[in-house]
Amino acid sequence: MLSQPHTPAETEPGPGYRMSRSTNRSARRRPSTALRAGLAVLALLGLGSCVNARHTVRSEHYDRQTVAEVFSAGYEGIADYYVDAVPTEAIAIGALSGITTLDPAIGYARRGDRLTVTIDGRPIAEFVTPGRDDTVRWAMLTSAAIDAGRGVSKPIHDATPERIYEVAFDSALRKLDRFSRYLSAEAARSAQASRNGYTGIGITIVGRDGETYVTSVFEHSPAQEAGVEPGDRIVAVAGQPTSGLDIAEVADRLRGLIGSRVDVTFDRQGRQITASLERRPVIETTVRVHRLRDVGYIQLSGFNRETANSLESGLEELQSGGPLRGLILDLRQNRGGQLNQAIRVSDLFIDQGTILATRGRHPNSVQHFEAHDRDATSAPMVVLIDSGSASAAEIVAAALQDAGRALVIGARSYGKGTVQQIVPMPNEGELILTWARMHAPSGYGLSRFGVFPSICTAESSVDVEVVVQGLRDGRLRAGEAVHRRRGADTLDPAGQEALLSWCKANHPPSDDDLDTRIARRLLDERDLFQQAFNASRIALGERPETLR
Repeated sequence: MLSQPHTPAETEPGPGYRMSRSTNRSARRRPSTALRAGLAVLALLGLGSCVNARHTVRSEHYDRQTVAEVFSAGYEGIADYYVDAVPTEAIAIGALSGITTLDPAIGYARRGDRLTVTIDGRPIAEFVTPGRDDTVRWAMLTSAAIDAGRGVSKPIHDATPERIYEVAFDSALRKLDRFSRYLSAEAARSAQASRNGYTGIGITIVGRDGETYVTSVFEHSPAQEAGVEPGDRIVAVAGQPTSGLDIAEVADRLRGLIGSRVDVTFDRQGRQITASLERRPVIETTVRVHRLRDVGYIQLSGFNRETANSLESGLEELQSGGPLRGLILDLRQNRGGQLNQAIRVSDLFIDQGTILATRGRHPNSVQHFEAHDRDATSAPMVVLIDSGSASAAEIVAAALQDAGRALVIGARSYGKGTVQQIVPMPNEGELILTWARMHAPSGYGLSRFGVFPSICTAESSVDVEVVVQGLRDGRLRAGEAVHRRRGADTLDPAGQEALLSWCKANHPPSDDDLDTRIARRLLDERDLFQQAFNASRIALGERPETLR
C-alpha cells in the first residue's frame, strides 16, 4: 500500500509535505454538536417503529451515539478525501447492505425519501432519509437502522460493534475501488507498526496448526543478537505457553515497554532454548545490500519510514568496498509503502527532473515532486521489477526509467498507481481511502497497466544467451514493452486485456536468478547495455544518451 497519514501527529508524507485535516484523533472521539443534537432528535421523535417482528431481542450494550460517531467519521472521511465524489447516501446504503450479510432475513430498502427496514420482506421500521451528502444525519440513520435490525435479529444483536463496522465498511468501500478498505483497531495497530515501527524483539511470526513460528529476524534486533533463527518455534513467552494462541495474542505478549525484558522459549529441532530479550524500538529491515564482485546488489522489500536512510547507508557500504561497475536495484515482489520514502529513494539516484505527479479531488492531493540534485552514485543501474512490484516500487521504477537513469528488466508491474489516505477512526480503527492517482514523469498513469520493463523476461524461453544474442543481432528490441505501454490508452478493450496478460510474471527477488544474471551480463558488456539503454530511451520518445 502507498499511504499518507491523516493525523497531524504523523509526518510520513515527507519533506515539506503534510496532507492532513486540522482535527486529530482525540477530536474524532467526541461527537459533534450536530451529531449529539441529531441523535437526541432521533430519540425524541422515534423515527423507527417495529411491526410484525419475529421476535424481540434487547441489548444494553449497543450505543447508538457511539456507533453513529464511528459512521460519521467514516462518511466524513470518504466525503473529504476519496479520489472521486461519491454521494454519502450511496456509501450509507452500501454499509447497510453489509449488515444483511449477518442475517439475510434483514433487508434495507430505499424508496423515495424513506428507508425501510424489513425482516423476511415485512417492514419493521421506516426512516425519513436526509440530503444525499448530509454525513452526520446519514450516520445517525445508519446507526438507528442497524439498531432496528438488532431488535429482531439475533445474529445482528449478537454481533460486536467491531464486527458491525467491519461488514458495513467492507461493503461500502468495496463499491469504490480495490484498494480502499477498513482496518479494525487490531489490524490498524499492526499496520502502524509496519509503517512506523514498534517496541519488541525484532521478529516476524506465522501461525501453523496452533503453533507460532519465526519467519524472519530483523537485523540488529534483540532477537538477532540472541541467535534466534527463522523456523524456530515459540514455545512460551514470559513463562506462559503459546500453544493454541493466535498470532495477535503472541505478538501482544512479545511487545512491551522500551527497556523491559521478556523471557522467550524457542524450540529448534527438538531442542528448547530460553532467551531473556530486551524490548527495543524495532523497524522492519527493508534494505539488504551486498556486492556481487564489482556490482552492487540492493534489494528493497518495502518502504517504511527508515527505508531511504537505510539505503543511503547501504550505498556508502557498497562504495566503500571499491569502485562499482554497476548497481542492481531489485524491486520484485515489493508491495510498496510510504509515498515520501519512494520519493526520497528516487531522489538518491536522480539529480534533476520530475519524480512523480499525483492528482485527485482534494486540493492537497495534487502534488508534483522534483529531484533535488542528490544523485548518490554515478554507477550504471538496472532495476528489476515483476508483477508483484506495486505502489511505491512502481514510483521508483517509473522515475528511474523515465529519467534515463536505469534500464528496467523483468515483467510488468502490478499497476496499483494510486495513493491512499489513512483516516483514523474513533474506535482506533482506520479507513484506508484512495485519494490520488499517480502519474509517471512522462505523464502516463501508473494505475492498471503499471510500469513495463525495457527487457521483458516473462516468457519461459528467455535465458541469458537468448537476450544477449537477441540484442546483438537485433532480434530482441529492447524497449518494445515500453513502447507498447505508451500506447495502452489508445487500444480498444480487447487490446487492453491482451496487453495486461502480456509480459506478466512473478519472479521472487534473488541475487542469482535469470533477471539478475541478465543484469550482470549487461553491466559487464557495456556496449550491449548501451544498446538496450538507448532503445529504451527511444521508446520513451527521447534521444539516446551516452552511458555514464
